[in-house]
Amino acid sequence: MAKLKQKAGGAGETLVAAAIEVGLNDGRVAKRVKLLPIGEVKLRDGRGPYIVRDRAHAELIVAATKAFLGATDFMFDYDHQALYAPKPGVGGRAIAAGWAPTLTVEDDGIYADVDWTAAATEQLEAREYRYVSPTFTIDPATKLVRHLKNAALVNIPAIDLAAVAAGSDIGEDMDLSKIAAALGLGADADEAAIIAAATSLTASTGLATVAAAVGLGADASADQIAAAIVEQRPDPAKFVPVDQVNGMAAQLATLNSERADREIAAAMQSGKLVPALKDWALTLFKSDEAKWSDWLKNAPVVVAAGTKLDGNAPKGKATSLTDEEVAAAAMLDMTPEEYLAAKNEEIA
Repeated sequence: MAKLKQKAGGAGETLVAAAIEVGLNDGRVAKRVKLLPIGEVKLRDGRGPYIVRDRAHAELIVAATKAFLGATDFMFDYDHQALYAPKPGVGGRAIAAGWAPTLTVEDDGIYADVDWTAAATEQLEAREYRYVSPTFTIDPATKLVRHLKNAALVNIPAIDLAAVAAGSDIGEDMDLSKIAAALGLGADADEAAIIAAATSLTASTGLATVAAAVGLGADASADQIAAAIVEQRPDPAKFVPVDQVNGMAAQLATLNSERADREIAAAMQSGKLVPALKDWALTLFKSDEAKWSDWLKNAPVVVAAGTKLDGNAPKGKATSLTDEEVAAAAMLDMTPEEYLAAKNEEIA
C-alpha cells in the first residue's frame, strides 16, 4: 500500500509556509485566490525553491490534499493559529477566516474559491490583513510539493514554521490508496504510477473538451479531432472579409443612387414626370425598379419634352387635366385634384 509520510518536521517531509497577497477588486475582497504557482516557489527568507513541476503535478497535489482533508473543507485561519493552537503553552484559538470547499488547477497554479467570514472580509477590506500564506509539505530531497494543509491570513509572509511543526502533534501517515483507486489504479500503486495516471487524466479531459467543441464524442481520438477541426476551418475562397463586403455595399449604394438620379432626370426631360413628383419617383425606383420601369413605359407625356416651366410658361393656373394627365394621376395613385395641384405648383 503506497503511503506518503506526513510526519511534519521529520525525515520524510518538511512543512513550509509561503504567501501571496490577497487582491482587492474595486475595494472588494477577491473570492478566488492562488495558493501555489506552477513552477518554483521561492521564499523571501532564502528557503527553496520548492517545486510544482507542471499541471499534472498540481493535479496530484490537489488530489493528495483532498485525501488529507477527507470530508472537511480547506481552512483559512489567522496567523497560522491552526498550527500553534495544539502546542501547550503557545497556542490560542484557531478561528477560521474562511473556508474553501473546492481547490482547482489552472495553467498557472492551484486556486481556492474562498467563502470568507464576515470578520475576515472586513479586515481584508480595511487592509488589516493583506496576505494568504498556504502551508504545504515538501520532499526534502527533491523539493517537490506534496500536498497543502491549510492557509492563513498573515502580515509577515513566508515565515519559518519548522520549530512549530516539530513540536506540534500533526504527524500522520496519509494513505494514497484512495487516490490510486480514484484514478483506477491498484492499492499498491506507487507515486510514479499515480503521477502518470494524473497526467493522462488531465490530457484526456482536455481532449474531451476539444472534442465536444467540434461536435464529437468524448471518446474521439486525437486524429479524429484534428480532422474535424480541419473540416470546420473556413475556406478563404468561399468567404470575403466583412470590411470588404461593407465597402462594396457602400460603393454599390452610391452607384445605384447615381443611376436613380439619371433615370428620374431622363423621365422629367421626356415630359413623363413633373418635377413635383421627383421624390416619389426616386423612392419608387430605389424600392422596386421593375415597378418603376412598368410605370414609365405606360406613363403619358404630360409636359412637352424639353419644356422649362419658368418665366416663359403660360400664365395662370390650370383648371383641368387632359385625358393623358388623368391617366397619369391614376397610375400614380393620385386623385385628379392632387395631380392638378402638383402641376400648378410647377407652373407657379
